[in-house]
Amino acid sequence: MAGGGRARARPARPRGAGPRASRSAEELACARLAGHARLAAGLVGPRSRLPRGARFSVSTLSVFDAAREAPDAIGVVDGAVSLSFAELARRTAPRARALVEARGAALALTPRADTESLLWLYAALATGTPLALLHARATAAERDHIVQLTGAQAPPAPQGGGSTELHLAEVPESAPLAVLPTSGSTGAPRLVRLSRRAFVASAHASARNLGWEAADRWLLCLPLAHTGGLSVVTRCLLARKTVLAFEPGPQGTLSCIAELGELLGVATLASLVPSVLGALLDRGFVAPPQLRAVLLGGAACSPELARRAHAAGFPLITSYGLTETASQVVTRRYAERYRPLPVRRGVVSSGHPLPGVTLRLEGETISVNAASLFSGYVGEAGSVLDERGFLVTNDRGELGDDGELYVRGRSDDVIISGGENVDPLEVEAALLALPGVRAACVFGTPSVRFGEVVSAVLVTEDPTLVDARRVADLLSGRLARHKVPRRVLRADALPLGSSGKLDRRACRARFAADWPQD
Repeated sequence: MAGGGRARARPARPRGAGPRASRSAEELACARLAGHARLAAGLVGPRSRLPRGARFSVSTLSVFDAAREAPDAIGVVDGAVSLSFAELARRTAPRARALVEARGAALALTPRADTESLLWLYAALATGTPLALLHARATAAERDHIVQLTGAQAPPAPQGGGSTELHLAEVPESAPLAVLPTSGSTGAPRLVRLSRRAFVASAHASARNLGWEAADRWLLCLPLAHTGGLSVVTRCLLARKTVLAFEPGPQGTLSCIAELGELLGVATLASLVPSVLGALLDRGFVAPPQLRAVLLGGAACSPELARRAHAAGFPLITSYGLTETASQVVTRRYAERYRPLPVRRGVVSSGHPLPGVTLRLEGETISVNAASLFSGYVGEAGSVLDERGFLVTNDRGELGDDGELYVRGRSDDVIISGGENVDPLEVEAALLALPGVRAACVFGTPSVRFGEVVSAVLVTEDPTLVDARRVADLLSGRLARHKVPRRVLRADALPLGSSGKLDRRACRARFAADWPQD
């Protein structure tokens, strides 16, 4: 058993989730996903360990190669349907022929975590067709912008039958695999060009940390239009392992938490964002026995969330990465996943650089060098790296005594109030430690006297926490006086970006005008 034989309970039934006389359309849509759990007995296999050091090559990014090497291995589970790599290759072939006829034009796709979208992804990967992935929640203008810059075309009509006898040219490792918009919090999104080499290098670094087990099944519940979701597909394809596809529909993952919890009873690996992990914990879920690692990324993990996840037995692996690095470059060590997470000045550790990754900190600015670095931005000429080959990020951080990274947020998130620098993550961590605070967003709002003042929006059931003086009293002794919020608002929910991370800019834009200016 993963975790050194440590016994853990199965997921608790969600509170209040008894039989119902009627179910909403959204609940019915989610309910079909419960078929995953019924497949558990047929999917759970031997727990033999595969080498952590196994290397991948770009040539193995092909479902047709996977079908030849492991024809009977399950490649995708979608609802109650399990598809072997041989069957996936058969279904992918007509789409691959159509892409070959399109003669290299990029494929514009708004992918869902379902079989149809995965077949188009496999066809593009096998033929070397660049992917222009459009998020389902993007506006029409945002999608048009990506299509215009990339010249991408909609999926063509599939051609021919299911014969897998295709004559495909070898695709060079430098060829573009995907164009993805950045999910940063400043300015208009830029389009990041990521090569096949970048995704393979990222998968190799991940495998050297996590390893692979014979019966691994990786839960896919992140958007495929982000590196976090797309990387689940590329990693499992390279390793000939199973993708457990979870498509919650237009209402998002948070609307199907009970069904997601059932899937965790089948998965051995999962990639989550903090908001989803928090919702699982709110519903009373604990880690099932076979779940050997939960990768947490996309946003900062608060100390309180880390404490709750540890108490519920989750094998938590925090991480730090960027679109420009094809997913994670800093990750908690696999052997540490059951230990309490280190916390430094209110920030949870993101772990250590993965093999092949070099970090550099100048002041607090994080710079990264890795084989998974991107190839550039679409429509922007010139080098994107510094003279030493590092990507200089807009993120701030510091290293711990053991070389672990603590990410302190973005440089432009720093609040300068009365000449003092205030780290919003530190303030949010202190607020989240208060009883009854479920979520918090901290940012600066204009002040004639101080330039900016620290302001907070809280999701809480305690009405007294809208009083800034009450909050100041509770934070006394935890934060220096200049870090304590002078303005506090209460909200039902905080805006999240398409990747599930807190959208600080949207929060500031939505609530900043609600405070009187001094």
